[in-house]
Amino acid sequence: MLPLDFVHAFCLLGVALYMWQREPPRLLLVPLTLISFVVLYGIGNIIYGIGEDNLVPDVRSNVTVCLILMWIGLLIGIELSRATSPARSARSLQVIRSWQVTRLSDPSGGNQLLAGVGFVVALYMLGTFLYLGKQWQILGYMALQSAMEKAKFRANFGSEGGYLYQTLVASVAPFLSFVLLLKGLVSRQAHSIGIALMLSVAVLAGKIGTFEKTPWLVYLLQFVILFQATRSLKFGVARGMMVAIILLAGVSLALLIAVPDVNSPGLVEFLLYRILVVNNEVIYQTFYVYPHYLPHTWGMNIGLIHTLFGSGDFVGAHTRVASFFGADGATFDSFFIGDAWVDFSFGGVLVIAVMVGFVLKSVDIFMMSLGKTALSVALLGSSMYGLFQLEVTSAFTAFLSGGLLLIPMLASASAGLMNDFSAAHRESSGPAPWLK
Repeated sequence: MLPLDFVHAFCLLGVALYMWQREPPRLLLVPLTLISFVVLYGIGNIIYGIGEDNLVPDVRSNVTVCLILMWIGLLIGIELSRATSPARSARSLQVIRSWQVTRLSDPSGGNQLLAGVGFVVALYMLGTFLYLGKQWQILGYMALQSAMEKAKFRANFGSEGGYLYQTLVASVAPFLSFVLLLKGLVSRQAHSIGIALMLSVAVLAGKIGTFEKTPWLVYLLQFVILFQATRSLKFGVARGMMVAIILLAGVSLALLIAVPDVNSPGLVEFLLYRILVVNNEVIYQTFYVYPHYLPHTWGMNIGLIHTLFGSGDFVGAHTRVASFFGADGATFDSFFIGDAWVDFSFGGVLVIAVMVGFVLKSVDIFMMSLGKTALSVALLGSSMYGLFQLEVTSAFTAFLSGGLLLIPMLASASAGLMNDFSAAHRESSGPAPWLK
């Protein structure tokens, strides 16, 4: 172990103390993020460092320094969010404390309009799914016998449908399914529940049609978290074990389908290796390539910035790193600090970590300030996919495609529009001015 590893371990103890005092385990973004990061990139990174004897010391040191900067940045961002919205933060804390004894409610209007939107989205998604022939593709994918053939099939057909369809599948439609289901259960509206189930089928089919191992499983886990959150936000050992068992069983099934060569007896060992070692190995590989063989990109690894200011076709760092190690056509998705390092070195890691901490806490505060409502619980369930994205890819991908920032912004804007619509409807259906 390097001396920096002891500093990193000390940081992990500090994070654990911070959670005990400020962010105890709950079904909220900030505590779940900190817990998952500690396991995957705290303990996991130390295990990876101990188990690998041929790591380049300078690269290993850079990774560890960036992880330390990440922890510092996350905590700074969380506290900045608290400081910039003290009233809403106090309101959210009050809601959290009374959550377990408060009944789920649905004070917002516009349920009919939302049901109509959900119905149209479900029709569009199912129509696109059938038009692309995804049902036959899934059967063809299941018939393949080698992991290489399945990877090639996934690369060729997994991203079909265009940006709108893929965004709906990833984050927008799941949120709609959650909020319609909860609104229907609270108000006992059968049509809302029916449309929610129709939308859920479209989402699940769409996620299976990406041929990725875990998105469909994450969606099912989101339902588990959704219904757990309707009762309590506490996240103790029992709930943690339940989620871990479901996740382990689901990932095992997905892995046996995607990688037929894996033997069942060694499946658990392979999963632990894949979760704790491979993720950290990809970070190390990214830091090994940048900037020793390829220069820092200074923002050009962000698709939007490249579109506005770059030239030529956009090729992400995850693809360049994969090609460097001889895995042409693959993508080595790195934890968000990897993308921040590729773009802006040490400073980028710290700044992006502050941004991530600020966004996570701001979303938590926004959700809880709404009270124990169908909308707040739906936002909570939806945000879990953004958290999953944040664990394995860039912060900007998690914010937008993962819906971590996109969905709360859409929900806030939509709530304002529905309130205006409801107010206009009440005025138009009221008595004539001369009768008042």
